[in-house]
Amino acid sequence: MMASLFADSAKLTSSDYQIQIERTYVLFNNIKNKSELGWAISNVTEKLTNGDSVLAVLKDNVLNNTRALNLRHLQVFRTLLQNIQKDLKTQRELLDSTENMLSALKNSLKIVIADTVLKHLWRDSILRQQFAPQLKEMRETWRSGTRQLKESIATVNLLQTHVSSNSITTTQLLGKVNNLLSTSAERIFSKEYTYLWEKDADSISRTGRESFERAYRAERKALRYYFKDSSYNRLVLLLVGLFFFIWTYRNIRILRRLKAITNLAQQGLEYLPSGFIVCAFVITFCIAPLFDLHAPAAYIESMQFLLLIILTIICWKKWPRRLFMYWIAMAILYICFSLTHHIVDPGLGYRSLFIVLNILSVIFGLLFLSRMQRHLNMKGFIRFVIILHNVMNVLAILCNIFGRVSLAQILGNAAIFSFMQAIGLALFSKICMEAIMLQIITSRIKRGVTNRFEYQPVLNSFGRPVLSLAVILWLIVFTTNLNIYNSLLNALTSFLQTPRLLGSASFSLGGVLLFFMIIWVAHLLQKYVGYFFGDTGADDEVQNKGQRSRLLIARLILLSLGYLLAVAASGIPVDKITIVLGALGVGIGLGLQNIVNNFVSGIILIFDRPLQIGDLVEVGDKVGRVREIGVRSSTLLTKEGAEVIIPNGDILSTKITNWTLSNSQQRLEMDLSVNGASDMEIVSSTIKKAILSSQYVLPTREPQILFSKINGDGFDLKVFFWCTDAFKCEEAKSEILLLLHDEMKAENINMN
Repeated sequence: MMASLFADSAKLTSSDYQIQIERTYVLFNNIKNKSELGWAISNVTEKLTNGDSVLAVLKDNVLNNTRALNLRHLQVFRTLLQNIQKDLKTQRELLDSTENMLSALKNSLKIVIADTVLKHLWRDSILRQQFAPQLKEMRETWRSGTRQLKESIATVNLLQTHVSSNSITTTQLLGKVNNLLSTSAERIFSKEYTYLWEKDADSISRTGRESFERAYRAERKALRYYFKDSSYNRLVLLLVGLFFFIWTYRNIRILRRLKAITNLAQQGLEYLPSGFIVCAFVITFCIAPLFDLHAPAAYIESMQFLLLIILTIICWKKWPRRLFMYWIAMAILYICFSLTHHIVDPGLGYRSLFIVLNILSVIFGLLFLSRMQRHLNMKGFIRFVIILHNVMNVLAILCNIFGRVSLAQILGNAAIFSFMQAIGLALFSKICMEAIMLQIITSRIKRGVTNRFEYQPVLNSFGRPVLSLAVILWLIVFTTNLNIYNSLLNALTSFLQTPRLLGSASFSLGGVLLFFMIIWVAHLLQKYVGYFFGDTGADDEVQNKGQRSRLLIARLILLSLGYLLAVAASGIPVDKITIVLGALGVGIGLGLQNIVNNFVSGIILIFDRPLQIGDLVEVGDKVGRVREIGVRSSTLLTKEGAEVIIPNGDILSTKITNWTLSNSQQRLEMDLSVNGASDMEIVSSTIKKAILSSQYVLPTREPQILFSKINGDGFDLKVFFWCTDAFKCEEAKSEILLLLHDEMKAENINMN
């Protein structure tokens, strides 16, 4: 505001008043517009309303129905309360920032009220009459703006009170749930029911059944709220699955267009060619736990059930009939175990049925193990899971017999769920490897490369991270079903994130692990990025040197970004990096000159391009084809098959002869001696005709023949011609000698 400037003026003109009225009107209009609460505040109101009903149900059960709550209920309640607590924190921050904005608007009104120019205008009746229309419009805007501002401030204050109240309730309930969870282990491992051979005289009362029904209703309501609140995570998950589907569909469509789809079966691709849609669902459901690390067990079970359906569809046509029947039996057992959560009073009949389920699970697990050897990846991991599955079922039987029914339920459910998840992850691993192979095959066929390529080393390199991911996913599901996931995750997070001191430097183990993991992934990607574009680095596949150079730059960028991301993600302070760089500078000055020289020379070779991958070069006394240009050294492949590694610094400091810098042509020379002919024109035309008939000779440049000596009945001569490919000079000379022999023989000319 510039009210003070106007107030100090000795005499104000009509223009001055008009300008001030316009500015004040703009201010009032701005207050009116900005004080309107948008979608974010409406969303807060809706979430608080939904949260009230959920908190009421949870409060009723946690405070008044604790005897009916089992470990599963408590885990769901804790997850939900933690999510509500996180949402309340976000809502509080949003409301506080909105309140600050509204307060700033309110303060701007005070400045207008104190403005001396407007005061003078209101006191002067002549001026009021002169600017009556403008003042009327400004007055209406002021009334609507201040009314809107007051309503918004009142709404925000009510919402802040509501958030505070819910925060107190959530904290209270979360503390109570944590206390119940801490004592639940004693209840699980203690004797809950009579031994199996003893008569159970107690039966649950009607009131007890109602309490259990209240607990299950609360669990269902909590899960509905959770699914609604975490819809964004599932949207991202679906986008990942959609991306995988589009990626594989595009490659398969290209192969079908090129009529090369049969190549997939020859390379061992079993699932993707005919089932890329269901394979996308397998990927989606398998990685679901990664998108919500604190998901309740019911969410994990729902994802597993959907995965079970998809696996059944896939295996129906891919597996032998007997193995598929074993799978169906395990799927039925999975459904039966899932229903055991809803049994309120486990009497003798239920406990006996549960033992039968455990026994059947062990039997069909062993039968499945005996038949799955040739049809699943990760055989060692699957074998371990099935053995663990059988051991846990035996323990469940023993716990059931000795009255630890809840523990028997947990062990039995965790066993069958971990088994089904392991089978799904085995197919997940196979599908991931097939997707990588599909990308490589498609790219190679698009580039016209038809020679055979050994895929196994590439698959082995990518198999390790895929196996690690599969094991992590299995552990999440396994520990979730054992109801120990959150405790283990909190303990592991605390262990990895705890600051540790090494001298004056502070670090965390999590940061160190993240640093090396990102670098490892960066090295893996830069090593194999060319394979995804059909470039395997084979010497006979060099058709586009420019593409090789671009891939080399892409590798360098990937490596650089990987190191930068690793440093940023690990949380290493910038001042510590400066110290390391300073120490590195001292090392360079003392003994790392050659390493740095080679590194800088490698960068120059990559961007200056005096030689490229695939070029035929002479570096010193070494002649060969450039196989690789690295950051520190480059590799030449000689005609004898030896790979010569030359430091980049030596390459730049030595004279380089590049036979293929601008083209791959090379001028060749042959010494010939002919006799039996005296006509030099006939000899010359015969030789030219023979040379030009070779597929290795450039037809646009006529061969040159120079006679060097005339003998009694013949001539000594030199022949010069251009070979189209500098890498096939020896083949060209050999073929031309054969052609010359045939042509000379046809003309009765002898050639020595």
